Amino acid sequence: MNHKFLQRAMKEQIQNYSNLLIGALEKPRPKNGWIKVMRSVLGMSSYQLAARMNCKQSNIISFEKREREETISLKSLQHLAKALNCRFVYAFVPEKTIDEILETQAKKVIKAQMKSIEHSMDLEQQGLTPEQKKQNETMLVQELLQGNHKKLWEIL
Repeated sequence: MNHKFLQRAMKEQIQNYSNLLIGALEKPRPKNGWIKVMRSVLGMSSYQLAARMNCKQSNIISFEKREREETISLKSLQHLAKALNCRFVYAFVPEKTIDEILETQAKKVIKAQMKSIEHSMDLEQQGLTPEQKKQNETMLVQELLQGNHKKLWEIL
């Protein structure tokens, strides 16, 4: 299969998945953390959860503390979720659509490239009008987006 087709299909899949998760971002993690909330909702004591995990009750208290402090491991969260009859979900959710992220980065790259070219042209009194600059930028951004996206990330 064509590499561009696969890349586009993967991008669409990620964007669709991200759109589903965006609602979850509007509801932050509970103040006391998911472990304690789920345990409480299920009516399960820290001793009972410890028994289900074959560990000490003090470990559960430690897990809850580390979750609040954001220092708990993914592996621990997976084990805890299983013991609570839950599924642990881990995801990166883009701040914008994938296309918007790529376009923003392409614009940064093109602006950086155009800045040095425009400086040389201005010195030689061959500067472009603002409208010509905008047209060139738009065309170059689209060309860059059509190419290898790895080139987008060479300029931060």
